[in-house]
Amino acid sequence: MAKKFTDIDHSRIDTLSDGIFAIALTLLGFDLIGAIKKASEEPDLNQGILQEWPIFFSFVMGFFVLYAIWYQYHVQSQFAGKPHALMVWQHGFGFMVAALVPVGAALLGESINGPNMAWGVFYFGLLIFIEGPVQLLFFLAMRRRPMTVTEDSPFTGAQFQRMGVVLNLIVTVLGSIAVVTALFAPWVALTLYGAYLLTKVNPVGSFNSSMPLLRRLVNLTEEVKD
Repeated sequence: MAKKFTDIDHSRIDTLSDGIFAIALTLLGFDLIGAIKKASEEPDLNQGILQEWPIFFSFVMGFFVLYAIWYQYHVQSQFAGKPHALMVWQHGFGFMVAALVPVGAALLGESINGPNMAWGVFYFGLLIFIEGPVQLLFFLAMRRRPMTVTEDSPFTGAQFQRMGVVLNLIVTVLGSIAVVTALFAPWVALTLYGAYLLTKVNPVGSFNSSMPLLRRLVNLTEEVKD
């Protein structure tokens, strides 16, 4: 039998993900250093800090987005088997978005209460919701080669994909509404962003509670994978 290259182990992707998220989370704090420097130049330090509240607000938002994505990523990937090429690039796109979150948070912090606030909120929202349409495309592209799963997975790769299509279609629709809202009512859009992020606080609970509905929507009647 001819020797062939095999797919990489999923642990390699997990290792890369932790490094990317750790660096991105650290980069978020750099803007705070600049904000503190500006605040320290004011006659009243406390007043100066209050004036820099948009930077602190954007830091909290950016940190929450990154940490929630990291948490959800590891919950979703716990049953992932050896990833084929499409799965590798699916993860890679998610890492690219994570690397851009510090940029989006900086843009948000600099634009709040300014003439470009609507666009700042708009672009920050894109980073939050872009996962929906992109993951949807990846799941559709993997119809001929379903994602691989471990033996203890409660569903087959094909079943996971069917549920993923429905879930990401919902995220795409809701995200489109929230992001477009940013162009007309940015504070309302930020509220919608926050409400969506709250669903990621406990991804284990969120996935388990939504599983019965997803199973009905994709006509899955099996209790376990075949």
